[in-house]
Amino acid sequence: MQHQVIKELKTRYDIDYTNDMLFQNPKHINFYFVLGESPMRFNVLYGDVTQIGFKKQDILYSKDILANIVLDNALAEVEGKNTYLLDLIHKVKTIDEDLYFYLPLNDHGKTIWLYTSLHKVLNTKFPLVFGKVIRIYDDTPDEITYYQKTYQDPLTRLFTRETLKKHFSVLKNEKDAYGIYFDIDGFKEINDELGHQEGDKFLIDLSNLFISNWEQNVIYYRLGGDEFFIYAYSHTRDEIIDRAKRLINDIETLNNMTKNLKVSASVGIVKINDTNKDYHDLLDQGDQLMYQSKRQGRGQITISD
Repeated sequence: MQHQVIKELKTRYDIDYTNDMLFQNPKHINFYFVLGESPMRFNVLYGDVTQIGFKKQDILYSKDILANIVLDNALAEVEGKNTYLLDLIHKVKTIDEDLYFYLPLNDHGKTIWLYTSLHKVLNTKFPLVFGKVIRIYDDTPDEITYYQKTYQDPLTRLFTRETLKKHFSVLKNEKDAYGIYFDIDGFKEINDELGHQEGDKFLIDLSNLFISNWEQNVIYYRLGGDEFFIYAYSHTRDEIIDRAKRLINDIETLNNMTKNLKVSASVGIVKINDTNKDYHDLLDQGDQLMYQSKRQGRGQITISD
């Protein structure tokens, strides 16, 4: 039936489906590769790879493509700069049938985005994958911008509550993991006495401190308002308590305003285990421990047993 339809297109409408439709867009790049081949070769079937930053050639090797991927990009900001590339490689290597993704490449000093599709052929003796660059963007695609706004707080640039939920499905299996739930003691005074603009500035300055000291096993989130969460793994109990103490000291000594208004933090620390691996349970427990600290006064820490 499909062959009849293609034949009808040719005879009635004078359209050669393969040449006129499938390969009609000069910005499309069609290719194939064999999963597990080493080195992995991307064989170009159609299209000009010079428009995506490479020399004119019919074969691209994985090492050349990987070297051209821009790691400092809006997706990596959300998904983690340390794991972005490894996650992408894993998705390609473990493709089940179809995969669609955006890929940022360096094109002679500027970042372009490729919207790319992959399709794994299931009925061949070799694990063949056919791919297509569907569209090339000179600027960050709107979908990426919206995605970033959902998962990255626009004021502080920290991850959001939604990102914590996304990350937790992956990170909850890390060893010796803790959640630090805290809010700012005295934040209301900043807003009441100095105005909301100063309140925003405080949140930005504090978040910049977190970002400047970012560690691979310590991830910061703004849950909303003046409430924050830290996911930390590969920590002993003593190490996580020391981290919480440093956190309180950093907030109290952030600047002259925090010293004058006696701004501090109330902290609840949750040891992540099999009984609280649910995202909502973890936040509820952290919130309860944080309020236990708050009832004791400013700058207090409560940790689960």
